[in-house]
Amino acid sequence: MFILNLWVAGALAVEPPADTASPEAALEPAPPAPPRWPGHVDESSPHYDLEQMYTAQRHAEGLAESNRRIAAAPDKDLYWLKARFIYEMGESAEEDAGQDKEARYKEMLATTEAGLVLAPGDPHLRFARGIARGRLGTTRGVLASLFMAKDVEADWLSVAGSSWSYASINGSEVLPCDAHHALSIYYRLVPDLWLVQVVAGTRGSLDKSLSYAQHAVTCKPRRIEVHKELAVTQLCIGTKRKQPEMVAAGKATAERALTLPAVSAKHHLDRRHLKLLIADPKMACGYSRDGQQDLDEKKIAK
Repeated sequence: MFILNLWVAGALAVEPPADTASPEAALEPAPPAPPRWPGHVDESSPHYDLEQMYTAQRHAEGLAESNRRIAAAPDKDLYWLKARFIYEMGESAEEDAGQDKEARYKEMLATTEAGLVLAPGDPHLRFARGIARGRLGTTRGVLASLFMAKDVEADWLSVAGSSWSYASINGSEVLPCDAHHALSIYYRLVPDLWLVQVVAGTRGSLDKSLSYAQHAVTCKPRRIEVHKELAVTQLCIGTKRKQPEMVAAGKATAERALTLPAVSAKHHLDRRHLKLLIADPKMACGYSRDGQQDLDEKKIAK
C-alpha cells in the first residue's frame, strides 16, 4: 500500500494530499562500509548466516533455510528474517512475470503474525507486519488499502517511537530509521481528507511527511531513496502551497540524491524518477515508485 523500499518498496498512488500539509547498465560499486549503528547485527548471532544471505541477495536460499529452522526450533528472529526474504522475493523484478504477489504478501503477513504470537509487540515483527499489510493493500486497490491504513500506521508509529534499534550488515535496513522513511511516504500519499479520517481512522499530513523524511535523511545520509522522499515531499509542499522556496529546496535535495552511489537496481530507477521530478515538480504529490514504474512500462509498451 504505502511504501517503500527500505525494504518498503513502493506505494499505492492514491489521490494527492490536500493543501494542508528499468535499471540502467551495471550497478555501481558499493559505498564504504557504514558505521556500526546501535543495534548492528552481532556476528555471534545464531542466525548471522541468514543475515549474510540477505546481504548477498540469496533470498530463495535464505527463505528455505529460515523455514527449516522454524520447523526445528522456532524463535521470533527467524520469523522476521523469513518475512524479509519473502518481501524481497515479492519485489524481485526477475520474478514479476510468474509470481503471485498477493500470495507472497499474504505469506509474509501470516509469518509476522506467527512471530508476534511468540513475541507480542516485537518492533522488528511489527515493522515487517506494516510492510506486509501495506504491500498487500497495493495489490488489492484503494478501498482495501484505506481499511488497513490505521493498522499500518500503528505498527510503524510503534517502531518509530521505540528506543530499540537494529541495523543490517550493510546498513540497507536500519530501524527505527526505516520506520520514519515509511511514515514519510505514508503521510504524503494517504489523502488528507475528512472522509478518509471517517473511513480509515487516519489521514495524510504533508507536515508530518516532511518531519519524518528529514529524520530519515539524518539517520541514513547516503541512501538515495530517503533523499528522494524528502525531495518529493518538499516539491509537493512547494507546488500545493505555492511556495517557490520549498520547490527550490526540493530540487536541491533531488540534485544531492543524484550524487549518491547506486547499489541496487531500484536506485537506478530512483535516479530516473528524480530527474523527472526535477523537470516536473507537479508530479510529486501523487508520486510513488510503483506508480511511476507502471507509467514508464506503459510508455515503453507503446
